[in-house]
Amino acid sequence: MNSNKAVVRLAPARARWAVSLLALLAVGAVSAAATFAQGVPQYQQAPEAVRKVLDAPETPLLVVSPNNDLALLVNYERYARIADLAQPMLRLAGVRINPASNGPHNPRRYTAITIKHLADASAEKDIPVTTPPDALLGLPSWSPDGRRFVFTVTTANGIQLWTGDPATGAARQVAGVSLNAAYGPPFTWLGPQTLLCRTVPAGRGAPPQPPLVPPGPHIEESSGRPAPVRTYQDLLQSPHDAALFDYYATSQLAVVDLSTRRPTPLGKPAVFGSVQPAPDGQHVLVERIVRPYSYLVPGSDFPREVEVWDRTGKMVYKVASLPLAENVPIGGVLTGPRGYHWQPAEPATLVWVEALDGGNPRTRVALRDKILRLKAPFTGQPELFTQLEHRYRGIAWGERGDLAILREFIRERNWQRTWFLDPRDPANTRKLVWDLSVNERYNDPGLPETKTLRNGRVAIAQHGDHIFLSGRGATAEGDRPFLDKFNLKTQQAERLFRSDDKSYEEFLDLLADDGSRFLTSYESPTSPANYVVRTAGSGARQFVTRFTDPTSQLRGIKKELVKYKRADGVDLSFTLYLP
Repeated sequence: MNSNKAVVRLAPARARWAVSLLALLAVGAVSAAATFAQGVPQYQQAPEAVRKVLDAPETPLLVVSPNNDLALLVNYERYARIADLAQPMLRLAGVRINPASNGPHNPRRYTAITIKHLADASAEKDIPVTTPPDALLGLPSWSPDGRRFVFTVTTANGIQLWTGDPATGAARQVAGVSLNAAYGPPFTWLGPQTLLCRTVPAGRGAPPQPPLVPPGPHIEESSGRPAPVRTYQDLLQSPHDAALFDYYATSQLAVVDLSTRRPTPLGKPAVFGSVQPAPDGQHVLVERIVRPYSYLVPGSDFPREVEVWDRTGKMVYKVASLPLAENVPIGGVLTGPRGYHWQPAEPATLVWVEALDGGNPRTRVALRDKILRLKAPFTGQPELFTQLEHRYRGIAWGERGDLAILREFIRERNWQRTWFLDPRDPANTRKLVWDLSVNERYNDPGLPETKTLRNGRVAIAQHGDHIFLSGRGATAEGDRPFLDKFNLKTQQAERLFRSDDKSYEEFLDLLADDGSRFLTSYESPTSPANYVVRTAGSGARQFVTRFTDPTSQLRGIKKELVKYKRADGVDLSFTLYLP
């Protein structure tokens, strides 16, 4: 249960064994003796028949509007281009940065956006979004009111912000905004027509150059006491790396009003971790990453200042000053505030967790974690929300403010307990609803469905006394995804949908508050994945898309299990694929 769950869900990534087989054939088809042009080895192409399979388009993603009337169909490329892989790359503090764009190295390449009407999904109603030709697009994001959407366009020297009109498909750049996506998402919604963006600071100058002469010896020291050591990749390795991290990861927060298309700076530039606007739009919870940096852990474990700012960039509350997390026990947590976030159905109620065991899971204590809350104007003492016998694992909040679903983890048993409680109940009465192994599959009740509220925050969808649960529906014969309507009072589930055993159909999103209409992805052994609108209690399918099979030539391939006995009597087997 992640209260910050993205609106988008992907169609099921079913393993295509035939594609994998042909991929191996493609490798074998290339001659071991590389051809040369003027002595330079050249990349070789796979045979055309294999290339057609490998280049077949993936099922586009579908990004549903908060109003559930429209969706954005987003095409993307399955494999990275050699030109994208060849872009410059800096490995800094656990991330890989393209210094040319000031964004991530080799991001997924989205190529086209089409507006679909979910009520009438005929192709004649489709509206293509006007984007630059052959552009590297970012995944689009709807405004909380569904009246516009935004996306990024990555160019050779930066990342642009673009807005789109769902009525016409017209899109245009927001001039004067150069986004910084090197360390964290480049924007988040502050209101229906307002974004909070991470931008490249104006006038920051040229990147730092490595010194011609080292300023001193490279020294690493230990404290003389045992400490856990984990293995990470892409860590800082020198003072110059640290200077590069400061240069590329430092952002200027800016409020961008899409009606005026003007950015207004917020606060001073810094290296920001998470940036979370409050539901009231008047406060922002920020993490500022500060020195000293480390060569042993990634940026997520660097020291940080956690603060609440107002809309002028002034700090109105200090949540914590968190130290460098090099010595957190294996399986342990920080001793200060962690898991800080806003309660989505309240204007500005800050929530966080603190360890009661020093962060060490081996310490024997009666209570291991506590959850605290503090409301704006953040002048009083934090309120104790609840305490947990075991380690906090997450909390999700209902859209009406009268429901919280809390999970705790029992390390010794690899077990998870799920509690339901009313955040407005002064007695803080909790009800244990599920008590299961984290590896449980057959009896997994599913996860609560969420929705985007008008304030832009994400919360559990509620309808009367009910919430909705969806899951993979594991069985001995394979997965059969489902959607349940769960009664909070009786704790009984009513099944609204379950995939049949002849196809694979996965629930994706609710389209009606009462669960009567919802979106699925449907595929079978003879038909590719397509998006479908379903009505509860009806077997009828209203197809939103009608993609044809991009690899129909594979349908005739047969798979056989061949068993045989080795000369020494050992039973062996192999899988044989026949055309």
